[in-house]
Amino acid sequence: MAKVRSFSAKVAHELSSEGKMICPTCNTEIRRVKIVQNRKTDGTWRPAIHFTKVCKCNEADVMSGKIV
Repeated sequence: MAKVRSFSAKVAHELSSEGKMICPTCNTEIRRVKIVQNRKTDGTWRPAIHFTKVCKCNEADVMSGKIV
């Protein structure tokens, strides 16, 4: 049977900075985001999958499609 996690344990896990990268410019956490774009090859559409690091500095550019 699984161990029941308390609310305080969940909050402590979210607030821990272990393994998180912090942007030196905007001082926020850098997240990895999966971007799926359509590309046409041989007459068919296929997904092009990219993983991009996003923080507050480049969030608007990434979400608008300017940076891939």
